[in-house]
Amino acid sequence: MSSVLIAVAALSLTQAPVALAPGEPAIRKMTMDDCVREALGASGQMMEQRGKIREWEGRLKEVESTFWPKLQGLTYLAPIYGVKAVNAPSLYHVPTSYVRDFSSWGPYFKFQGILAQPLGTFGRYDSGKEAATERIEVQKAMYESARNALALEVRKYYLLHLYAKSFLPSLDLANRLLKEAQTKAEEEFKTGSGSVTQVDLNKLKYGGGELAKAQIQADIGAKLALAALKHTMGMPQNAPIDVVDTVLPPIPNDALKPLATYIDRAAERRPEVAQLFHGEKAARAFKRAEMFSSNPTAFVAAQLDLNWTPMWPVQDNPWAFERFNLISPGVAAGLQFDIDIAKSLAREYGAQGLVEQIEGLKKFAATGIPMEVRKAYDDTVQAELMARIADEQSSAGKKWLVFAGAGYAAGTGEAKDVLEGLVAYMGAKRGLYDALQAVHLARATLHYATGSTGLEDPPQNHQPKVEAKSDVKSEASP
Repeated sequence: MSSVLIAVAALSLTQAPVALAPGEPAIRKMTMDDCVREALGASGQMMEQRGKIREWEGRLKEVESTFWPKLQGLTYLAPIYGVKAVNAPSLYHVPTSYVRDFSSWGPYFKFQGILAQPLGTFGRYDSGKEAATERIEVQKAMYESARNALALEVRKYYLLHLYAKSFLPSLDLANRLLKEAQTKAEEEFKTGSGSVTQVDLNKLKYGGGELAKAQIQADIGAKLALAALKHTMGMPQNAPIDVVDTVLPPIPNDALKPLATYIDRAAERRPEVAQLFHGEKAARAFKRAEMFSSNPTAFVAAQLDLNWTPMWPVQDNPWAFERFNLISPGVAAGLQFDIDIAKSLAREYGAQGLVEQIEGLKKFAATGIPMEVRKAYDDTVQAELMARIADEQSSAGKKWLVFAGAGYAAGTGEAKDVLEGLVAYMGAKRGLYDALQAVHLARATLHYATGSTGLEDPPQNHQPKVEAKSDVKSEASP
């Protein structure tokens, strides 16, 4: 009997190769890290973050365009009536009076343009450029933060898929043992010996129903988690992919480093630290730009005013106003200004509020980030300890079920022993899978808390470092 049970358990833990239909695309097997890399490269969330960086790069270019030459102009072609003289020419051979001739029409062309070259903005340009440059760095830090958050989300769905998938072999084993017990009980009941009652049969049948419901939940849960994983990676639902792992991985062999190591790593690598560092500089530069918003712009400019029509005579008299046949060039240096001191002071006052917000966030992050790291670290330690206990419970629960099923099949046990063993086994298995999922999720959260995606990529080399003092000197890993 024991050899049969061992064979059943072995069969339930193996996975038969899947045969593909002709023309069906091959299923792509992906590890957890493969899924993270796929998401970081193809996810819509990352595309959005890259677009935001580009948006602020465009704003920086807009600020830099301040000192590019500016051309303003007006030109048009229009019809105009003619004129004719009504008296003899004067001493200067110019008629002294004209009348409009609406029976004669012709073209009138006008061009008026000013080409200006800005020379200085008295502080507005430098402040605006610094604000936009630092804001780009803030957006890059937000991009890194989004990468880390997305990596954590992918790992959550991957582990959730394995969590549901891990139950299937255990449910299969329990279902096989229960069916063997049911078959033996039904045979014994038909003999009329009285050792098996109708109550015993219903108990076993009830247990079979509970297993069937658990199998449905595990199967649908695994499929739903895989669908969510595809969505997070930016893949369509019909993408032919599957995960490499068939069950949750065991507890990692690599021991945790001391807590202080992770706190120092977070201080150097967390994108939020760089985000606050550059955000404060951007806010202060923005405040200066608002303070200088009423400052004038110095420039040199060249002007051309061109008017021409064959329908009006050219005025040779320098004292007569010429409107329709005139070329008027010119150069100048000047100031362009729109001074509103009260408005500038009000904007500066509001910008100071942004500076204070950043300072408050920096103060909160100085204690919040180490606390977040500590929580992730403690969760990892606790999860690993719980997983080791749950592994021992799972082993004991499996033996309980196997021996209870064997005893009932041999006629030396009762139906309630099988059901109690079944409940103990499935409870212990669930506890083990809960613990293993918690272990790997806590490790992933620890990666996130220290500013990493969990991949073997180099540090992002953020210049600033969070000003946080930890009372943690050293903690030995479990």
